[in-house]
Amino acid sequence: MPMFCCSSNMLALALVLSLASAGPCPAWAQAKPAAKKSAEERRQDALATLAPADRALAETQRYCAVHAANRLGSMGPPVKVLLAGKPVFLCCEGCRKAALAKPKETLAAAEKLKKAGAALARLPAADRNLAEAQQFCPTMEDSRLGGMGVPVKILIENEPVFLCCKGCTDDALANPAATLKKVRALKQAAAAASEE
Repeated sequence: MPMFCCSSNMLALALVLSLASAGPCPAWAQAKPAAKKSAEERRQDALATLAPADRALAETQRYCAVHAANRLGSMGPPVKVLLAGKPVFLCCEGCRKAALAKPKETLAAAEKLKKAGAALARLPAADRNLAEAQQFCPTMEDSRLGGMGVPVKILIENEPVFLCCKGCTDDALANPAATLKKVRALKQAAAAASEE
């Protein structure tokens, strides 16, 4: 028995010495773990599990028809329900009961979200990304950008600000510092919500 232990130790030592003299580790041994995916990448992965036609509809709707603060895909693959024969997407299975309990309200919310998504899609890509990061009008805080048509873009101190409609321009420009502060707060809230 002791002889076997010594032989095992000698064999292990020989293996270590041979590996040490073999040069640097192969690339696979040096590979770093994959970087953690961002919330947006995880959201896109969840949307990619949908059939192409459903994905297009979910990307237009963008938010849950029950919990409108939740981006579709942020809680895994969106859940599809049919209300009055129309597809509606929810952020998670937990919203199904509420959606089915109030089908008319849920369908109306989904249609409103789809309308806003279609309006945002008409912006140039760079502006669309900025408007989506802001989400709401700084002067009419409950007005989601796109809900009243294509958002209006103004510049305040060379910073783009998106408004729900032209009617909000005078209010936004009346106190530019307060408007910028509100826009920054909206962007920060939206970013925090997307990372949850």
